[in-house]
Amino acid sequence: MFANARIIRFSPLKEITKKHFYNLFDVNVKGALFSVQKALPIFRDGGSIILNASIDESKVSEGLTVYSATKAAIRSFARTW
Repeated sequence: MFANARIIRFSPLKEITKKHFYNLFDVNVKGALFSVQKALPIFRDGGSIILNASIDESKVSEGLTVYSATKAAIRSFARTW
């Protein structure tokens, strides 16, 4: 499985809205989590899950505060699953 739920929206910190925040987390984080969760019952031995994160989770990109946080969450999933 290749989990690549992703949208990107630029917004300076002072202009981030709840809608912006929830939209990115709903697609990027919840999308990946629940896609993997639903796929687990059909996996067989030797199956693989590939999570697609981004370099933006660890580098500074102006206007990508929330997007970067969603990609850090994906990286955390990879470490803990």
